[in-house]
Amino acid sequence: MTQPTPLAKRVAAPTSAPLPTPSGGVTWRRMTRADLPAVAALDRLCGVLDHPRIITPDDAFEVWFLSDEFDAENDTALAFDETGSLIAYGVVLAMAEARTAVRVRLIAKVHPSFRRQGIGSALLQWQEARGLQHLAASDSTIPGWLNAGVEAEAHSQRELLDTHGYTPARWWLTMSRDLAVAIPEVPLPSDLHLEPYDLSRSEEVRAVINEAFEDHWGTQPISGSDWRGLEQSTTFVPELGALAIRTLPDGNTEVVGALGTIVNSAEWDPIGYRFGMIEFLGVAKHARGQRIAQALLAHTLRLMQQRGYERALLDVDVESPTGAVGLYSRLGFTELDRSVTMLKEF
Repeated sequence: MTQPTPLAKRVAAPTSAPLPTPSGGVTWRRMTRADLPAVAALDRLCGVLDHPRIITPDDAFEVWFLSDEFDAENDTALAFDETGSLIAYGVVLAMAEARTAVRVRLIAKVHPSFRRQGIGSALLQWQEARGLQHLAASDSTIPGWLNAGVEAEAHSQRELLDTHGYTPARWWLTMSRDLAVAIPEVPLPSDLHLEPYDLSRSEEVRAVINEAFEDHWGTQPISGSDWRGLEQSTTFVPELGALAIRTLPDGNTEVVGALGTIVNSAEWDPIGYRFGMIEFLGVAKHARGQRIAQALLAHTLRLMQQRGYERALLDVDVESPTGAVGLYSRLGFTELDRSVTMLKEF
């Protein structure tokens, strides 16, 4: 809902957002690029408890760090114990695009051995102060959000956010599909066909995906920088994606649908099978109702099957306005995990 006054006037932000005060042998500083391997290692260690089936690829931290919007000097915090070992990290990500909300994403992890010692609370308090500064810098009249994603197993993170006034705003499903089960054929109209994912049409694809998700809860347009980071990631596999192409009367073509896949083999052992993850699937609004999404998905399932993968996974909004949960269920996907977006709105 649009507010009558801009965020700059309705958000009370502190004039400064200093790092937490050192105490109990814990010291704090900003993140540098040289810290990224240690940050990735801590993230994996925490993930054993908080999200055992999800392993963040190492280059995801590089993508954050090198993105146009990332400000390591002001938007990062690292905590170290007396031995100089990294025991916590926090990142404040101000999303570049804002259509329905000005979003600031809060990401933090605390070493399991150092939890319930006030480190997580200190980190969250710093994140809130910095996040409020981002919101107060906006003249937009749309809502402002501080939000954090929490996996079902991350009980201590959920409790911390609950204590600080965050509320569950949206639930998400991770769904899984057994590739040993028959995959249906999905015919398309004569003016439509599927082609391999083509990186040279990247901007067309980004436009389709942004349009396809513009009426989805909390979704903002993907910036060019973030899109490049995704396509350049070591886990992005164009060969397991596809484009839906329409041939126009003048002989030219347009992209009307797209599916992209990531493969993180480090997650195969924790989850117990080889799988690919559908990272995005979208259809342009003017091309809906022709089973394009089903055709793209069935095509990619067969590609995964041919590579010897055992399952396909994807994430979906429980309350998707396009009925995506039903679509995936009819194609054989079942619930594997749940996560929730915790939110403070201004």
